[in-house]
Amino acid sequence: MPKAREDGYRKIEFRRGKMKTIITKELTWHMGHRVPNHKSKCRNPHGHTYKLEAYIEGDVITTAGISDEGMVQDFSDIRRTLTTRVYDLLDHNFMVYDKDKPMVEALGKFQRFEVPFVPTAENIAKWCYEQLKNDIDTNQRQLKGVKLWETPTSTAYYGK
Repeated sequence: MPKAREDGYRKIEFRRGKMKTIITKELTWHMGHRVPNHKSKCRNPHGHTYKLEAYIEGDVITTAGISDEGMVQDFSDIRRTLTTRVYDLLDHNFMVYDKDKPMVEALGKFQRFEVPFVPTAENIAKWCYEQLKNDIDTNQRQLKGVKLWETPTSTAYYGK
């Protein structure tokens, strides 16, 4: 606890390097999928409005006079990364497990995004994290994790 000064106020000192700031950016898209071996209705083709929240941890930039001064990363730069690495690939698309031959054949000429995993919320969250990590991580910041909403009450988190 900071010591009280003679005038009754406390002096608060900021110690650099000990605390980190975490910022978040959200992205929403619409996508179909199916879980081929699911015990219930999710084995049928269906869609969701997905929401992704990316958590980025780092030090606030203190270099005076630069565009990102006072930020961990500019939100518009994060939006651009989320858009090109996730949204542009998945929005209004159908994610299909590449070994789900009946679904691949049923989609025929329709647009699809084939992946080497069963497209569950958990696996999609991991895929999103891996898509974003290299574009976000620097010496000053890192992608801490991502949280994916498959429905308004069902989420998967992947990260540290």
